[in-house]
Amino acid sequence: MSRALCLLILLPLAGCATSPIPLGLPCSVGPILLDHSASTRLTRGEKEQIVTVNRTGERLCAWKAP
Repeated sequence: MSRALCLLILLPLAGCATSPIPLGLPCSVGPILLDHSASTRLTRGEKEQIVTVNRTGERLCAWKAP
């Protein structure tokens, strides 16, 4: 019983490890676009994360730079 339960939990997770980037993501979402007041609301770390996501999208998904 416990072995079957482990297989039911772990088997679907094993398929996720075969692709470095989940298929469809981030390409299906598009670049992150910010409004003008975002620079005052976001921390430096958040801004760096957004830039990283947008640059990754440009490289992997052929997004155009915002």
